[in-house]
Amino acid sequence: MEVHSLFKETFREQISHGITLVDFYKPGNDSCHEQLSIDHSLAQEVRYQAAVAKVDIDQEKELATEYGVSSVPTLMLFKDGYKVETLVGQQSKDVLQKYIVGYATMSDSCV
Repeated sequence: MEVHSLFKETFREQISHGITLVDFYKPGNDSCHEQLSIDHSLAQEVRYQAAVAKVDIDQEKELATEYGVSSVPTLMLFKDGYKVETLVGQQSKDVLQKYIVGYATMSDSCV
């Protein structure tokens, strides 16, 4: 499983069903580069529970503004179209995996 690049045209469709972790990043930023490496490793481990995606904030300024991204990396977890978590700064694979597993095992009535 890979980390998918999302654009304004594909963003809504991707987050509309299931669980998606979206990494809002800036190319050339060291912390973002490290986070994307973590994201790629995570995507393999959670491939049956969630999708992992990324949004280049330089290329998709409207999405970054819409979701209030003011610092990178910013990671947002969506479940069935709703933003359920926002994490600012670099996050470990273990932390992200716990969030994903938590929401994957939660019933829909809890969101």
